[in-house]
Amino acid sequence: MTFTIFHTKTTPFAELRNGHLEIKGKSVPFNYPEIYDTIHDRMTVYMKKPAKKTVVDFSLSAVNAASKRSIINTFRLFEEMTQKGCKLEINWYYQPDDEDVYELGEICQSTFNVKMEIKESKQLNIA
Repeated sequence: MTFTIFHTKTTPFAELRNGHLEIKGKSVPFNYPEIYDTIHDRMTVYMKKPAKKTVVDFSLSAVNAASKRSIINTFRLFEEMTQKGCKLEINWYYQPDDEDVYELGEICQSTFNVKMEIKESKQLNIA
């Protein structure tokens, strides 16, 4: 299964291809960010027949409160995938001066039972 969701000025790019989910860019919508519902729905379908290993790379350059809630809900799905036997690895990239993105990564890492690494990146590859 593959899917691509193109970024907007306020929402990130997301793509699933060959067991690799990449979410990158700004996540600062004024209203509820429906992109995460779309990711959740498509990953729920993917979860029925996942790749042997699924790698998720988050490279967010900014997040707001609405996005934080939505990302946390997405991590609930990732935890469910792990509980159902899906081999899942999450990489959370942040810029050194972006405390909000870093702290959100720490919250997700400490709250959810998923394999996750938080990695500093001086230059994020974002849309």
